[in-house]
Amino acid sequence: MSAAKQLLPQVPRYFKANLHTHSTISDGQLSPQEVKQLYKDLGYQILALTDHNIIVDHSDMTEPDFLMLTGVEVNYNHKNYRPGFDGPVYHFNLISKKPDTLWMPGSALHRYPGGLEYEKYMYCEQMDMSYSSHGANAMIAKANEMGFLVMYNHPTWSCNSYPDYAPLKGLWGMELRNSECCMLGNNENNARVFKDLLNLGNQLYPLGTDDMHKPRAAGLSWIMVGAPQLCYDSVITALENGDFYMSCGPEISGLSITGSTLKITCSDAHHITLESHGRFARRMSAEGGRWIREAEFDLTGFFAKADSEDMYIHLTVTAPDGSYAATRAYCLNELKQE
Repeated sequence: MSAAKQLLPQVPRYFKANLHTHSTISDGQLSPQEVKQLYKDLGYQILALTDHNIIVDHSDMTEPDFLMLTGVEVNYNHKNYRPGFDGPVYHFNLISKKPDTLWMPGSALHRYPGGLEYEKYMYCEQMDMSYSSHGANAMIAKANEMGFLVMYNHPTWSCNSYPDYAPLKGLWGMELRNSECCMLGNNENNARVFKDLLNLGNQLYPLGTDDMHKPRAAGLSWIMVGAPQLCYDSVITALENGDFYMSCGPEISGLSITGSTLKITCSDAHHITLESHGRFARRMSAEGGRWIREAEFDLTGFFAKADSEDMYIHLTVTAPDGSYAATRAYCLNELKQE
């Protein structure tokens, strides 16, 4: 029997991260220092402050056991959009691969007094910021060129339907779950959007974020990053490679494939679900009041039907309380062994 191929990185520890938060630099309630301390107290090791339309290098707050990433949330608002009212928008987070890359598209549109002192440090490139997939894709392409990971944020809150998100190209990841939006009443559990984008040929990763404006939303959704060490370059490389999983509760401790048998180990689960690009799907469920902590899936049928290297599988672990964790999508060429 061939040796198991590990699909999650084998590193000494995983680091807990939130890539979407706000501070008093834009419309958050807490100062950057207070946001950092809140997440540190909640057991996180990585944080990106992504204030609206203002990008700030917070490296001065990095410590040996806590890493600050540089980021910004940019907004594309429909011409008829008014805050608090329905109307389609695009929101994207840009996570810089280098802490001191302070580029962003458009002008300083933040209109927040807390951000004024930081404007002189960033470079704004004038771009079309009106609501259109053409304009959004131009920004995404430029952001990738400038050295950013581009996240697609809260499509449900953004009133985005299939024609809005289907044309988007060049995304690194998307919010599978956004805690703040869920607390507002939006069904920001975006499994359908995620699968649609995968089926359109995009290679993007699922993210759990808080989008924290008020402390009540802190610590509710996150990613666990399998980086060899807690430093900027190592974490960015892990993010680029998809060496993480998202969660709002369960832990995933292992994911491997031996031949055509896929095995996942996790914390207590009510059920574990495997999905693919098509109808091939499997579920392992708890029985008799005993939770499960592992599952094995035979992928023989998937391998027989998959006719393209873009075909994929991904898994979701659902805990007894309904919270869940999700792996990224693994394509056919990643699953096959030599």
